[in-house]
Amino acid sequence: MFSVRHHRRVKTKQNNLGSGHVNYQAFVICMERATERLAHARATLTQLPLPAEILPAIDGRAMPREAIDAVYHRGLHRPSYPFELDAGNIGCFLSHRAAWQQIVERNLDAALVLEDDADVDEAILRRAVEFSAAHCPPDAYLQFPVRPLPAGSENIIEGDGVRIVCPRVTPLRTSGQWVTRGAAEKLLDVTQFLDRPIDTTLQMRWVTGVCMLAIEPSGIADRTEALGGSVIGAGKDRRLTVQKLMRQVNRVRYRWKVARLSTACHDMTIGQARAA
Repeated sequence: MFSVRHHRRVKTKQNNLGSGHVNYQAFVICMERATERLAHARATLTQLPLPAEILPAIDGRAMPREAIDAVYHRGLHRPSYPFELDAGNIGCFLSHRAAWQQIVERNLDAALVLEDDADVDEAILRRAVEFSAAHCPPDAYLQFPVRPLPAGSENIIEGDGVRIVCPRVTPLRTSGQWVTRGAAEKLLDVTQFLDRPIDTTLQMRWVTGVCMLAIEPSGIADRTEALGGSVIGAGKDRRLTVQKLMRQVNRVRYRWKVARLSTACHDMTIGQARAA
């Protein structure tokens, strides 16, 4: 697996969530060559209700071809992902794997993992983190969404103006998440090789066995455009072409297959969450 540099530790304000008999941590994944994002990530560290540090992102574009070929293999899982993965998405995936690895190696009970384009509402985020620490099942992956959750998401538990739900189809994006050690262990095991982006992989509950839930309100908002747009998609041709129209058709077909499989295992996920 492509290696990651040593992690930069940054002191944050005192809190009581990462102390006592439980062990919590926050990581902000950041591409350090992106100077504006790095400055934003450093500011975010001071707003988090947990001990926090920057986790340097893996730059997929800097990976040698043999390192990419060692981890990327198309067609591993169903439904087959219809697009080739670019280096930026591979680096993003490996960066999240690095966070999961830290959770396991440090024997953390759970970690709040943010990307460097996340904006934070301190009061709402603290409430969401405290609720997650108290009520998240021990082997669950809890999304902190930046978009409204889809209608029909099943309530698992709610209180104090916060609720944990089980969406029928796991939403895309990985701006923020609460990752338990149990979920990290499962994900590390099943993603030794990858064939699609991280968010579409997380949708595949029938492959990972991970209990995928979400919390709202999360206290997280998306700041991508204000920070100069996506680092992953930088340099892409935005013109409309026949090939792009075909990609859209394939994307719709793929998402329909994901929705069908997600529906088939929805009750199982709800059972996992409520049995914890």
